Amino acid sequence: MISLFRKLRQKLLEQNKIGNPALPAGRYLKYAIGEILLVVIGILIALQINNWNENRKDRISENDFYCKLLEDFELDRQNIARLYKESDYKIEISKKLLLELPQKNKSKAYLIDNYIQALRTNAFAPSKVAITDITSSGKLSLIKNSSLKQNLLRYYAELDNLLFQLEVNRNESLERAFSYDDEIATGFHESDYAKAALGPEVLATLPTTDWHLDNDSKYYKQFRNDLVIFVQMSDRIKQNYTKILDEMELVYNQLKELCK
Repeated sequence: MISLFRKLRQKLLEQNKIGNPALPAGRYLKYAIGEILLVVIGILIALQINNWNENRKDRISENDFYCKLLEDFELDRQNIARLYKESDYKIEISKKLLLELPQKNKSKAYLIDNYIQALRTNAFAPSKVAITDITSSGKLSLIKNSSLKQNLLRYYAELDNLLFQLEVNRNESLERAFSYDDEIATGFHESDYAKAALGPEVLATLPTTDWHLDNDSKYYKQFRNDLVIFVQMSDRIKQNYTKILDEMELVYNQLKELCK
């Protein structure tokens, strides 16, 4: 580009269209000024091209962030759907045991094995790969969609609050399982899980009780109360999962539109 301008200007000088040939000093002064102008124009063009190229790279990175965020959201939705079903299963087991316990026709090992199933809880660990990458690298400014940026920040703030509530519910259920004053008397060692680990020789040395046949036994009452709590905790966990999905919906739909 600069070479083309220089050739054009040189041709004009040769045709005496720029400067006066009778005044060679003035002619060369204008020639020097022209050289400077050409350099300035070249620098400006180069800067413009560089800015355009950088903006193009930023838009590619921005779209890449949208798609990575969308991948995290889709993975979270899949995990929540799985954990939601897990909570339904735990509620089903707990309610089934509450109906079977008074009938006195189930072994203690059966009751405890199912109790453990109703207690077992997998924590929800959201995928934050994309948002962590964006914030830690200081590239949050690349997201030009102000509505999406605001909704993202609000969602992750609310997500932390809901995760805390999920953890509280989970810990409350686990604490109840370890609140028995005598786990040997309760018979947790008679579950299939414990039997395999302890072995028959150790089991033969441990006492057994039939609290599950005695409505007045403190272990019977505590066991029954735990099952009621498990139903309530699992239902509360389901509500929290629903809230997470509701909070996610707006951002998720925006990302589906923006990820190209």
